[in-house]
Amino acid sequence: MTNNLIENELIEIITPVRLRAYGSQNDRLLLDNYFYNLRLCEAFYPALSLLEITLRNKICNAIEKLICKDWLLQELQTQNILSDKEYKKLLETADKIKKAKKTVTNDRLISELTLGFWVHLCTKSYKPKLWDKKGFFEEVFPNYTNNGALRNIAPIQNNLLSILRLRNRIFHHEIILNTQTTPERHYQTIQDTLHLLSAGMVSTLNKISRFNDIIKQKP
Repeated sequence: MTNNLIENELIEIITPVRLRAYGSQNDRLLLDNYFYNLRLCEAFYPALSLLEITLRNKICNAIEKLICKDWLLQELQTQNILSDKEYKKLLETADKIKKAKKTVTNDRLISELTLGFWVHLCTKSYKPKLWDKKGFFEEVFPNYTNNGALRNIAPIQNNLLSILRLRNRIFHHEIILNTQTTPERHYQTIQDTLHLLSAGMVSTLNKISRFNDIIKQKP
């Protein structure tokens, strides 16, 4: 096939309507931007993955240490910590595990619950049940300071909600270019938030990430 035929086939498959979101350039540039967007989404994966794993395990470890053991199993029996929305997600997750003919364990619940579940535990509505508990905030975010004031979940909440929206756009194959927040700013937010959780994880991310190489390939 000639380059023009390949280009026309790709435009037909992706659809002109979808491609128009990538600018008003000629077809070649639109396709270049589309595939650049895909490469950028791929480049975000390590950062998003490490953030999710670190966040959920830090929260769970803090609850296990300071509140109760096997807390998700306990929560299934008695709704003590979770709001109705998160409790419903926990019940659905337990049911999903049962339908897969697996035993519902604390570890399986942790791994199956979504990033959105963990992010919403980091909102102000959970201050009385979690973040106001002595030592809890510091256990989850050991590297956090804000002009000397500790235990302020509000700025972290805002960043995590922004990261969650980005994660959902990436996983639903949506555009992350041409938005109010640049990919560079998004990536910095993830790095900064991950640092609050674990400096070691940031060091690990920097070793494996290809983001800085990919961002330079903009058409």
